[in-house]
Amino acid sequence: MASSSGTFSFDRRDLSRFLYDLYDYEPKLLRRLISARPYVCPFDEIERHVPPGARLLDVGSGNGSLLAILLAAGRIREAVGCDVHEGALVSARTAAGRTGHGEQVSFQKIGGFEDLPSDRFDVVTMIDVLHHIAEKDRARAVAQSLERVAPDGIFLFKDMVEGPFWRRLAHNLDDYIFSGEWVTQVKTAALRRQVLESGFDLVEEREIPRLWYGNTLLVFRRQSK
Repeated sequence: MASSSGTFSFDRRDLSRFLYDLYDYEPKLLRRLISARPYVCPFDEIERHVPPGARLLDVGSGNGSLLAILLAAGRIREAVGCDVHEGALVSARTAAGRTGHGEQVSFQKIGGFEDLPSDRFDVVTMIDVLHHIAEKDRARAVAQSLERVAPDGIFLFKDMVEGPFWRRLAHNLDDYIFSGEWVTQVKTAALRRQVLESGFDLVEEREIPRLWYGNTLLVFRRQSK
């Protein structure tokens, strides 16, 4: 799939090669894991909900692969990535710089969701983050993220599916192997209700299978005031 902002390809194989080349400074195993992510995470579906020239906040940006893709595609004019892990942010800064658009993005270490930038953004993304948060803290994490969405802006949420069992198990085993966590899936209905009650409209909700994994994608737009 070609990007709507140019010739950048969102084909999974092309994205995998792009990430493999971009992160060549990482250890070989990590580099291969990063480059395999397009076969699991639907970057193409995420990209099409980001308006051209958007100002974007990526909550839980990790090693910055989403922002690197959006920068290289010319999709965003400015972005901030936030994460609790400084090591991941070091890698993210390097990757962003190697796209040739590093000046358009900054990365911030946060201690918690209350430390997110106080600005309002055209798009706020929360991709594969919430299942790593303790269940009792999830509503607060979402609320803090929603506060950063500008009027008429987009809240773009993706996480693992709640079912069927075998897809859920695949995600759990993956997280346990690579992060040492046995995670609990996000309750989609509760999240949807919280966001709608916060003054947003649901634009799209989809379950997107990839290999033996499954992704739940929800796209919301804040109502204009």
